Amino acid sequence: MKRFIPFSILVCLLLSVMASCGDTSETDATAQTVDDKTHYGSTLTTLPTLSDAAKSQAISWSVFEDFEVNIQRLRNQTVPTLQDIAEQLALQTDSLLTKIPDTINTRPIYERLILANTRAKLLEQLAKENNVDSLQLETGLKEMNKAAENLFIVMNGTFTKSEIDDELKETEKKELEKQRKFLDSVYKA
Repeated sequence: MKRFIPFSILVCLLLSVMASCGDTSETDATAQTVDDKTHYGSTLTTLPTLSDAAKSQAISWSVFEDFEVNIQRLRNQTVPTLQDIAEQLALQTDSLLTKIPDTINTRPIYERLILANTRAKLLEQLAKENNVDSLQLETGLKEMNKAAENLFIVMNGTFTKSEIDDELKETEKKELEKQRKFLDSVYKA
């Protein structure tokens, strides 16, 4: 009898532990359901448009067009769609980093690409979590959008600076030609 009481207590404890373990598996199964009705990214800012010079150089960067389209698609999407877009963005930014055309291969653009790549991978992780935290997902979307915005701004700035440098060189050549003509006319006289 004395052995029966501790044995029955032990059996009760084991049964309660097993029952509580079974309850958590049911909760995990319900936590894994994806909310496919809520739309995220509705507050994202619009991205700057690329200048004509930047667009003409980005054409040779074939993956860039797909990257640009996917960045635009981030706005007002459900979690399953965001999972697909984030996965594509991560792959595209990896590809962009490995194949930068020489005309675009500057330090500031490379740094913005690294940032966009990091943000794309973080967004992919956030979107693929079993229990998506809506606040973190919105923050991740805003950060990805900001990284792409900074990349576009730097690309536009690079080509604007390049155009200004070209104009200055052309003006300098014209000025030197005028001075040379003036000096030639002075020496002839």
